[in-house]
Amino acid sequence: MKKLKWIFIAGICIVILSACSNNSQKKSDQQSNVIENTISEELHQAHCDLLAKANEELANINQKVRDLNDKIKNGEKLTDAQNAALDEFEVKQASINKRMHEIKNIKQEDWENFKATFENDMKDILATIDKILSEF
Repeated sequence: MKKLKWIFIAGICIVILSACSNNSQKKSDQQSNVIENTISEELHQAHCDLLAKANEELANINQKVRDLNDKIKNGEKLTDAQNAALDEFEVKQASINKRMHEIKNIKQEDWENFKATFENDMKDILATIDKILSEF
């Protein structure tokens, strides 16, 4: 009878200890979920910020392209160098347009590299169109 009593007490202690262990594991999981959600919210905001900035800059670039088209319609000719720069511009602009649709799908570990490349390409096409326009 005494052994049965000690076995029962030991069993209850094991149940209590395992419940405490599970509870602390749940708290740890909840804390990591909060951290993941915070990172996800920050990443989502970064996605939205970059997309808004890109849309604004592309609107400016598109206006410059319209200005260039107007100059060409008025009879001004592009040099071979300007044509080559315009071809490069079109390739980069197509790449940027494609990547704009991918912005929301970029993961945290790829974000900084994606953002830096994207912003550099935006600067490049802006500089290219500005250079072509300034040569007229």
